Amino acid sequence: MTAIRNLALIPAVLAMLGACSAPEPTPPVEEATVAAPSTVRVRGTVQSLAGDTMTVQTWDGRTVSVPVGADTRFVWVVSSSLSTLKDGDFVGTATTGPKTALRAVELVIFPESMRGAGEGHYAWDTPGVVAAKGGAPAASSAMTNGTVASQSAMTNGAVESQSMMTNGTVAGSESSSGGRTLTIAYEGGTADVTIPEGTPIVRFEPTERPSLAVGQKVYAVIPAGATTAGFLAMGKDGVVPPM
Repeated sequence: MTAIRNLALIPAVLAMLGACSAPEPTPPVEEATVAAPSTVRVRGTVQSLAGDTMTVQTWDGRTVSVPVGADTRFVWVVSSSLSTLKDGDFVGTATTGPKTALRAVELVIFPESMRGAGEGHYAWDTPGVVAAKGGAPAASSAMTNGTVASQSAMTNGAVESQSMMTNGTVAGSESSSGGRTLTIAYEGGTADVTIPEGTPIVRFEPTERPSLAVGQKVYAVIPAGATTAGFLAMGKDGVVPPM
């Protein structure tokens, strides 16, 4: 009888051993693609590429699946500097601070083919330059795209827990302190943005889908209602897209 009882226990013991040796479940992959009701922005490092799907490890530790399509626009993000900024350039800048004291955390110089993209003033989220360093999300944020009407000497001011983006076309002079204040005009208004010395400055350079590779730092935008990325910026030579 003892032998019979021992045999009866074997399946239960095997089941317990199987449970102990089972691999840890992998984190779920979030889908960022199902006709999002609002614009989705994904920032992080490309983990894998499979067909039309890119898997990104985001700066806050999530794993997100981002589809790319025939209409996805690809650009390189390359290092630049204020010394390359010319009158008439179309630019974008993520900022902190209230509308009366905007202070840049990054500056993007756009190619001529992207002039006028997203002109206006609207909500934004935590810029990549902040998220990549583990910075907390901003309390509020915005994007402003427009035309830079002038440049002047940098003005220092307190930074508040807000984030904004300002894009526009440059015209003006350089500050003796190494930074600048840009006056950027857009349809319906203007914004004065201080660009402190040391602010990350980058340029967009158009490229094609074959440039996309595992390990790249990326910034992807899925427009409201879309199922694929409309815009994908890839850091060249290890550059982290700061926007």
